[in-house]
Amino acid sequence: MKFINQILKEKLNWKPMTESERDFVSDIYEKEECFLRMNNFPEEPLWTLFFKEESVDFDDAPSKWHITYRSEK
Repeated sequence: MKFINQILKEKLNWKPMTESERDFVSDIYEKEECFLRMNNFPEEPLWTLFFKEESVDFDDAPSKWHITYRSEK
């Protein structure tokens, strides 16, 4: 869990994956190893970050992150 918490502190740019409506890939990590998912909020936490075999849920994206949504493309 230590490394996934470090990712939450990094400056990252996220863009939508072409093959998924709810998943985003970063500009640094490979999508097979790390991706971000927008969940069914408010029934679930807004975001889940997946890194290798780990995951963490949260509602507020880190301030160092920039997430490009499909409507912004």
